[in-house]
Amino acid sequence: MKTLSIYIGIIGMLLLAVLPARAASEAEFRKLSKTYTLRADGSQEMRVQKELTLFTHAAMNGLYGETFIVYNPDFQKLEIHVSYTRQKDGTVVQTPANAFVEVLPAAAANAPAYNQLKEMVVVHTGLELGATIVLDYSIVSKAGYLPELDVCCPVKELSPIKEFTFRLNVPAGKSVHYELLNASAQPSIAQRDGMKSFTWTLKEVKPRPYAYPSTRGNMGQVQAVASGMMPVFVASTWSRYDEALKSLKAQFQPGNRSVIEAKVAELTRGIQGNPQAVRNAIARYMTELYQLGRCGVSLQDVGYRLRPASEVIRSAYGTQAELVNLDVTLQQAAGLEAEVAVCTLRPSKAENQGLSTIVSLVAQSKLMPEKVALTGTEEASLQPFLAVSGLDGKPLTMEVYLGAKEMQQTDTLKVDEKKLQQPAEGWGIVTLNDPTPARTLYAYAANTTIPENILLPKTMNCTLETIVCLPEGMKATSRTNKEISNACGKVVFSYQPTKEGMKVTRSLRVSRQLQTPSNYKELYALLAEWRDTNNHTLVVKKVAE
Repeated sequence: MKTLSIYIGIIGMLLLAVLPARAASEAEFRKLSKTYTLRADGSQEMRVQKELTLFTHAAMNGLYGETFIVYNPDFQKLEIHVSYTRQKDGTVVQTPANAFVEVLPAAAANAPAYNQLKEMVVVHTGLELGATIVLDYSIVSKAGYLPELDVCCPVKELSPIKEFTFRLNVPAGKSVHYELLNASAQPSIAQRDGMKSFTWTLKEVKPRPYAYPSTRGNMGQVQAVASGMMPVFVASTWSRYDEALKSLKAQFQPGNRSVIEAKVAELTRGIQGNPQAVRNAIARYMTELYQLGRCGVSLQDVGYRLRPASEVIRSAYGTQAELVNLDVTLQQAAGLEAEVAVCTLRPSKAENQGLSTIVSLVAQSKLMPEKVALTGTEEASLQPFLAVSGLDGKPLTMEVYLGAKEMQQTDTLKVDEKKLQQPAEGWGIVTLNDPTPARTLYAYAANTTIPENILLPKTMNCTLETIVCLPEGMKATSRTNKEISNACGKVVFSYQPTKEGMKVTRSLRVSRQLQTPSNYKELYALLAEWRDTNNHTLVVKKVAE
C-alpha cells in the first residue's frame, strides 16, 4: 500500500511537470491582428484577424463561443473573409450560413434613432477542447462617414496572446500621429503602391486579469490604461487635436429653440430669480431616470454624431453625449454658465490625441447641486489620470465635485424585538447595513495580492452614524472601538452606549486611487477590516428586571 502511494505521488509530480503553463488560461490567441487603413478616396477599413485555441469548457461554451461585431449598415459594410474552426485533429469545420446571426445591439434597445445599427453574432461551430477558432473580418466605412483615421486600440485580452500585430495604412502623403501607451515598441515602416504602412508586433502579451473591475467594459478599459496596466495604441490623421474637437463641436446643436425655451420655462417656473434653484431643477430633470432614458450607444458607434438637444427632449432618451449637450443647452438657455468638458486618455503629446481617445463627456457647471449625479459618467472622476479640455481644446480644471467628497449620514435604527435574530434565550443580534459607497470597492480587493496595478474609480471619505434604539428591557453588550490607519487611508469603528441603546459611528477613508502590487496590502487591510461583519454587528441581551 505504501509503494502504491509512492507511485501515485510520483505520477502526480510528473503530470505537474509536463502540463503546459497554458493550462492556467481558458484559451490562447495564437495570433491577433488589427489593421486600420485610410484609403485615398477617404473610405476606411478596420480588419481583425484572430486565431484562438480553446483549453477549457468555459472558454468553449461561454467566453469565446461567439464573436460580436457592431456596425452601421447605412455607412459601413461588414465583410467576413474567413470563418472556421480547426479541430484538434486538423479537421476544418466551416462556419455555416445560419451561424451568422444579425441582431439589434443591446445598447440601441429602446432607442429608435439608433435601431439601424446592427450586431453580427458569429456563432462558432465545431468547438472542442484544443480546437482553434479562425476568424478574419473587415468593417469598411464609406468616405465621409469617419472624417479622419482615428484609432484607440487596447492590446490585452482575457487570454494571453502569442503574437499581437497592430498596423496602420495611410496614403503616402498623409501625416499620421501615433503612440503606444504603457509599453515600448517601435514600428517597422514600409511604403508601396502609394501607401505607407506602420506595423508593430508584440510577442507573448500577458492577459488582463478578469477578476478585477478595472478590466471590464469601457470604464474598466479606462482604469486599466490609466493605471499603466493596459498597453494601448492611439493614432490619428488629424492635423491637430483641436481640429478633431472642432468637428465634434459642430455636432453639439440646440436644435429647435422653442422646444428648449419651453422646457426651461417648465423647469424654472416660480424660481427664475434663484440660479441655484434653477440649476437644481435642471439637474433633477437630467438625472431622474423616469424622465430621460439612457442609451448606451457610444460616439464611435455612430461616427461621432449626435442628435440636437430639442430632439432628445422630444424623444425622452439620449446617448451620453446627447445628454451632456442637453444639460449644457438647458443651463445656457436659463442664463447659467456651463460648457462641455471632454475627458480623454492622456498621451505624451496632445497631437497624438483623436476623438477615439475620448473617455467621457461631462456637463461642466459653475453651480453644482449637492447629492445630484453628473450627466457625465463616473469615469470623469478619474480626472487626475485623464486630459480634460473644452470643445475648443483649451485645458480645463474640473470642479471639486468630481473628486472624492466627504459623505456623512446619520440615521436611526429602531429594533423590533419580534424581528430580532435570537441565537439563544435572552440574547439577540443586531446587524447594521453596509453602505453602498463602501461596497463598490470590494471587488477591487478580492484577493490578498494583485499582479498588476489597479486604479480605483475614485477615492472615498464616508462616515455613517447610526443611532440604534433597542426594545425596552434590552441592552447592548460593550464593544471596543477600533481604528486602522495606514498610507492608503483609515477605518474607524466607534461604539458609544446611549440611554436607548448604542450610537455606532463607522468611517472609511481611502485616499489613494492608484494601487500597485507593492502598496496594495494597505488597501486590502482597510477593506478586510471594513468587511468584517463583526464590526457591523451588536450583541444585545435582556436585562434583569
